[in-house]
Amino acid sequence: KHIMHIKNLTRLSVIEMPYGDLNWGPDPKHIRAGIYSDIQLWDKYRELNDYHLCGIYNKAGVPVQTQRITYQPNEKEEIYLTLTRQLSDAVYQSLSSGSALLLTGGYCKDAVAVCGGIQRYLGTDKRVGIIYLDAHSDMSTPEVTTTGILGGMDVAAILGKTLPTWCNVAGLSTPYSDELVLLSDFRESSVNDDGALPLVQSSKLCWLKTNEFNDPHKWRESVFALANKVDALYLHIDGDILARPYAPNAACVADGGPSIFTVMDNIRTVMQTGKVLVYGSYGFYFDTDISGQDSLTLSGLRTVSAGLDAWKQMPVL
Repeated sequence: KHIMHIKNLTRLSVIEMPYGDLNWGPDPKHIRAGIYSDIQLWDKYRELNDYHLCGIYNKAGVPVQTQRITYQPNEKEEIYLTLTRQLSDAVYQSLSSGSALLLTGGYCKDAVAVCGGIQRYLGTDKRVGIIYLDAHSDMSTPEVTTTGILGGMDVAAILGKTLPTWCNVAGLSTPYSDELVLLSDFRESSVNDDGALPLVQSSKLCWLKTNEFNDPHKWRESVFALANKVDALYLHIDGDILARPYAPNAACVADGGPSIFTVMDNIRTVMQTGKVLVYGSYGFYFDTDISGQDSLTLSGLRTVSAGLDAWKQMPVL
């Protein structure tokens, strides 16, 4: 058990990622080599605008510094690698200032850059846990994928199971430990696991299914068990963890799942550990013709606000 060293939050950095990633990834038919990515600057009125309109970044009650990633082309790199490098740099710089860090606007693939930036800041000797709230495991690889979605491969990359070039660009020199990952609820395991289920089952991560996520005692026990093993936590939420009414236009919406109120309560529980260093909120905007964005934006407002309101302490490292 690690002795908890915590301090009160005194400042918050916010990094906004305005770029989409629909259809980024490998070809599941293996006809086209490599990883494909393009620039999708989703700059219409979106959830980030409402976050500013409602002033939710101030919910933490500390001074806030906000920056937005602006793609800087690198002709030698695929776009996803360049954005990964830029985001990792921004994460590293924000943490180096002593701030707690919130990520908004992005998608699950950004977790690779975030975990790389965390490792660059902390070094490889610290124990960093990941609490991963998602209807999917994101443990697929180019070899097993049925969807070809890069955002379904970030956990596998972070754990050193695939895509080493992506990790190297992120500054992720040492894989994170699967024993320090709490995944919930991965309910798509019973519908379309994207080839990831055997990888999840053969790993040592803690997988809580929906009924366990919905049990506040089981959730609290699992969260604090992980928190007691680590120096810092990265809390990651994908909007599609939510039941369909709360995320109706999410790109990979899955049947079932918890209510927004359960998710808000469970985020608060994670914040109460005092170990959260970085909070990433992803997948709360989609620039598509599917209706329901207002509901998804409200879910983003609620989850970010609930987390910031409860985020009173952070690890001293």
